[in-house]
Amino acid sequence: MGDVPNRPTSSRLLLASLRCHARRPAITIGEQSWTYHEIDEMSDRLAGFLAGQGVGPGTAVAVHLRNGCEYVVAEFAILKLAAIRVPLNELMGVPELTYCLEHSGAKVLITHGDLPKADRAQTGLVEIIVAGKSSKPLVERQVNWSDAMAVQPPFETIEAGADDTAIIAYTGGTTGRPKGVRHTYGRMAWNLFSHINCLDIRAEEVMLLTTPLPHSSGYHMVAGFLQGAHVVIEPKFDPDRFFALCRELGVTWTMMVPTMLYRLLDHPSAGSGDHRALATIVYGAAPINRARLEEGLRKFGKVFLQIYGQTECPNLITTLSKDDHTNPDLLTSCGQAVPLVELRVLPDESGAGEVEVRSPYLLTEYYRDPVVTNEAIQDGWLKTGDLARLKNGYLFLVDRAKDMIISGGMNVYSTEVEGVLREHHGVREAAVVGIPHPDWGEAVTAVVIADDDSDPEEIRQFAKARLSAYKVPKSVHIIAEMPLTQYGKIDKRRVRTMMVEALGADQQ
Repeated sequence: MGDVPNRPTSSRLLLASLRCHARRPAITIGEQSWTYHEIDEMSDRLAGFLAGQGVGPGTAVAVHLRNGCEYVVAEFAILKLAAIRVPLNELMGVPELTYCLEHSGAKVLITHGDLPKADRAQTGLVEIIVAGKSSKPLVERQVNWSDAMAVQPPFETIEAGADDTAIIAYTGGTTGRPKGVRHTYGRMAWNLFSHINCLDIRAEEVMLLTTPLPHSSGYHMVAGFLQGAHVVIEPKFDPDRFFALCRELGVTWTMMVPTMLYRLLDHPSAGSGDHRALATIVYGAAPINRARLEEGLRKFGKVFLQIYGQTECPNLITTLSKDDHTNPDLLTSCGQAVPLVELRVLPDESGAGEVEVRSPYLLTEYYRDPVVTNEAIQDGWLKTGDLARLKNGYLFLVDRAKDMIISGGMNVYSTEVEGVLREHHGVREAAVVGIPHPDWGEAVTAVVIADDDSDPEEIRQFAKARLSAYKVPKSVHIIAEMPLTQYGKIDKRRVRTMMVEALGADQQ
């Protein structure tokens, strides 16, 4: 520890916010609300219990919870002990959950009783706190949330050092094992400042969060707390509920992925007075259909703000501002680097290259993986794995490096082809992958969700009229549902596997 006192830390900032805004509503979930003072008091009790189990600086506490009050209380309790939070998505399967618990070295797991259970024998867990109802009786070293929240003996809040580990966040990668991304308390302070400054999070905002808190929403939530925001948390996204909350609570700020926005646009309340207070809609995490974004601008007005980021630079590298959305030439860009991020692209002959970033809130390392760390971070610059073009300071993403298709020796960016397919009136979603082919190396292959009367060949001809010949899908396949990752992104690995299995015999 022994840190320089004036170096900011996320724990110092956030714990101060509990006292500064004590009387204000902090969170609302369903029909129940809690003030900042109540969150402070509840997190004191949980911290007291955790301290009694030996949790302190350097101890990893895994949080495997749905969106809810318990998640918020656990986050503040961990901050008060200067411990390490390991946020785990509720949709993780047992093998991935077990791996993350073992890899992080978590000693305590806080989970809901009906969520998947890790193979405890393969982890180092010494205590499991079970929230909600459990389908099985508690076993040794398990304790109910209510018991952990009983009155605890006084404890002293531990001041985290700026270089102490705050978070080990696991990437939502679709290949291989998840990577543990380590962030310190000092770097997360800079990240808080960046979120407030760049995402228009104003004092006393009414924020509506419906995406999983272990992902981007969690960073938005704590930035809101720093501003004294009233954060409305929903367990899942529902358009009817969204507009009802906007109407009843005067929601001013929200964040969503494009598929959620599309569902809002199709709702009869879109463009009505139900959302008159809504001043900011942040979106990101996946490419957006330009026509639908333009529809959103007509119905919601000048409220849209796009973000691009990664777990490694959480989750804020660029923004496309509200003003930028008034320029039609920029609607396919993810914006400019935010003030605390340096960005560069080293282009190839096509003008595209890998995005590299440097920032005071960049990850410290990939936890327990020095080889991958040294490969990804060179001279302080992180190789993001994203391919893009940089024009007049604006970043235009073209693909993930691993998703680029090489067909007949030519580079095909899957996102470009997907963008054209989404322009078709009958196509609601599209994914393009490369399938092994004896002549082409990889065959450009498209899967789409489309209207019932859509014709795959007609969709292919639509793309052919708008793309260079080598970029045109060799085949288009209509499916009922797109496979998604646990973070709501299209799972290209599963799409590719699905198509290889379906077309394998024909491609040989």
